[in-house]
Amino acid sequence: MAWVKLFKKPGGALKKSYQPGSMLSLALTKGLLNEPGQNSCFLNSAVQVLWQLDIFRRSLRQLSGHFCLGDACIFCALKSIFGQFQQSRERTLASDSLRNALAETFKDEQRFQLGLMDDAAECFENILERIHLHIVSDTATDGCSSKSCITHQKFAMTLYEQFVCRSCGASSDPHPFTELVHYVSTTALWYQLDGLLGKSERQRADMFGELLQAANTSGDLRSCPSQCGQSIRIRRVLMNCPEIVTIGFVWDAEQSDLTDDVIRSLGPRLNLSGMFNRVTDDNAKRSELHLVGMICFSSKHYSAFAYHSKSCKWVFFDDATVKEVSGRLQPTIPTVW
Repeated sequence: MAWVKLFKKPGGALKKSYQPGSMLSLALTKGLLNEPGQNSCFLNSAVQVLWQLDIFRRSLRQLSGHFCLGDACIFCALKSIFGQFQQSRERTLASDSLRNALAETFKDEQRFQLGLMDDAAECFENILERIHLHIVSDTATDGCSSKSCITHQKFAMTLYEQFVCRSCGASSDPHPFTELVHYVSTTALWYQLDGLLGKSERQRADMFGELLQAANTSGDLRSCPSQCGQSIRIRRVLMNCPEIVTIGFVWDAEQSDLTDDVIRSLGPRLNLSGMFNRVTDDNAKRSELHLVGMICFSSKHYSAFAYHSKSCKWVFFDDATVKEVSGRLQPTIPTVW
């Protein structure tokens, strides 16, 4: 699930949302083929969400030079699909070039191999990581600060974790790291929502970030660094202001009776200041992001929803099938429920 910033057009009322520089650039809605035995629904869903992200699509279009790996070049394959989305008159396109590049890239790990089903969230994340390597080949994923790397400039959350004892004041050394996808346990999220409603507190529209923070730290207790006897929770601090935040929900099983509760916990707006224990970037403190994309898994099949910025409507993508979600939605608070 992806959240992004939406901007107001200077000097006028907000009738349609747009990204600066693209002015509601046309994101054509085409389906992607998934022939019997291909099992490419996980890849097709990830590609549709990436294509509909105006910020990402525009940034990728502006890039030309990269470290090409021929048949294993994910950068070339994604650029090719995006070019067909924009120029082809066909309503359904093949994603074979990207599927082949993924299989070739990860053949030693036996991941994303042809004909085999794989995980859409891992596919989404690995496409972003490979784009980083095609642009900045000699920089580690966690330490990238290149201005040309759209993976880290747009998606990366720069964080550090630390344990601080409120009793004696002792603290552990901060542990810095980078996230492209922020994974959350659905079970932990349900416990937080259940506890909130059990206290007869009303769920606010802007509290989804707080639920995510509580779910991520739930049960994660450590002994005080000075061994004073206290058990303390981990603190996560955000140090930058990402333009796109991606949340990945981790389910304990393929079939879960928590689905309705997890959906009920979701919010169309995400405040970064509520999502982490502390936010150091001033822009991130004021930042409010809006839900614009979802990859869903049901009955061993992936599909996707994406917010179409030109029409201000949601679109459903199920491989070759493309359907507009009925009803016109508020452009500043896009959601599907």
